[in-house]
Amino acid sequence: MITPTPSLPPFNRTHRTQDLILGGVRSLLATGGMEAVSMRAVAERSGLTAGAIYKHFKDKQALIDTVVEMAFHNFELSLFKAIASLPVGSFERLAALGESYIRFAEEHQEEFKILFMPLVTARKRFRDLPGQGGYPILRRCVVEAIEAGTLRNEDPDLVSLFLWTRVHGIVMLLLACDLDGAISLGGSGEELISPAMLFRETRNLLIEGLKPNG
Repeated sequence: MITPTPSLPPFNRTHRTQDLILGGVRSLLATGGMEAVSMRAVAERSGLTAGAIYKHFKDKQALIDTVVEMAFHNFELSLFKAIASLPVGSFERLAALGESYIRFAEEHQEEFKILFMPLVTARKRFRDLPGQGGYPILRRCVVEAIEAGTLRNEDPDLVSLFLWTRVHGIVMLLLACDLDGAISLGGSGEELISPAMLFRETRNLLIEGLKPNG
């Protein structure tokens, strides 16, 4: 006698369907922006019918909001994990944030694009970035480092923006432009220049520049 294969419980089946739907939305947003997202396009990308999608999400905006919220949650979680075990107020904590930022951009390019690249023709306003792009986490670490005497006493917002634009600039430059073989970093002899490598090689320059005077 052949034992019939049990069907998936409703919760698991629903979860799997939602993963397919949201994966399709994420891909469309990352490659074509908001204009690329429609119920029909999502259905084609996920291999489902538009009717099946409406059973889980009421409209296009609900789909987009869910994907953006999930992307920020994953991004923020990666930042918190990176600094959790490191001493408060240390350079290591700040460096770990930068490394985590770069790693997320490399390993989750679709989500990174959704968080930081314009999904419409107009530029995003800072306050509209989900969670301000992790800025509050960075600023808190900067304030802690200033209070600990690790960084010199400067405007924490100025320092935070300086650090943020440096790391984000590295990511955007090397995701958009192939520098392999064009420059040599520190005589390493490595031809492959990755965002993580560029961050690592320039880290000491940054640390020396932000140390307290004297």
